[in-house]
Amino acid sequence: MSAFCKSSARVIISSAMHADAFLDEQGAFMRRCCRPMTGCLVLLTVLSLASSCAVNEDQGPLFQEDFEGESGVWGSDQWDTFDRGYEEGEYFIELREPNWFAWAYAGQKLEDVSIEVDAYLASGPQDGHFGALCRYADVGNFYYFGISSEGYYAIFRRVEGGDLEVLTGEGIGMLPSSVIKTGGEVNRISAVCQGDELSLYVNGELLDAVTDDTHSRGDVGLGAGSGPRGGGRVRFDDFIVTRP
Repeated sequence: MSAFCKSSARVIISSAMHADAFLDEQGAFMRRCCRPMTGCLVLLTVLSLASSCAVNEDQGPLFQEDFEGESGVWGSDQWDTFDRGYEEGEYFIELREPNWFAWAYAGQKLEDVSIEVDAYLASGPQDGHFGALCRYADVGNFYYFGISSEGYYAIFRRVEGGDLEVLTGEGIGMLPSSVIKTGGEVNRISAVCQGDELSLYVNGELLDAVTDDTHSRGDVGLGAGSGPRGGGRVRFDDFIVTRP
């Protein structure tokens, strides 16, 4: 399914799907000098898949995935604008258009979580970003913790299908950090959603924390976006969700 809109309008197709994507014509939040997103969004919703990797809440992790086998939880899809799927024991999201954001989620309903995942830019321009989602209620409501291979980061919020808002750095955009490994190096991203506190760690070090009580419960997932130059293939591994 797809939706198209003029620059002054926003059309959203909302469904209980496990992978989605949208286009921001301005490409604002993909750049380190970003501002809260405005303009046209194009949303795609794709295949819905059942979750099969949940772990007993009384025994260790709430959810985990090493992507060694095509479990069906995250799924594989090919579209004109993006691909996603399993590859050599990892999961990938590839963007083909400038200023696109695509994500996949696991089919969980959780409140307070600590998400950890290895992620890196496998190929393409470095002006994109990638990271983890928490409290994903639907395509219009979630938190996104993103970093770039240029060494920038931000915590984002989306509410009722509106613009992605930058919560960190007083909303001025993605901020630099020397903790983030650049280029194609692997970063260990940790997103902690506990009560109204949202914290982003990279490689074991706290980068930033904000408070927000908009979303209290939802799914967990992976996300990746392209910048103004378009393209980019991001790979993920060793995804694990625990209690904070």
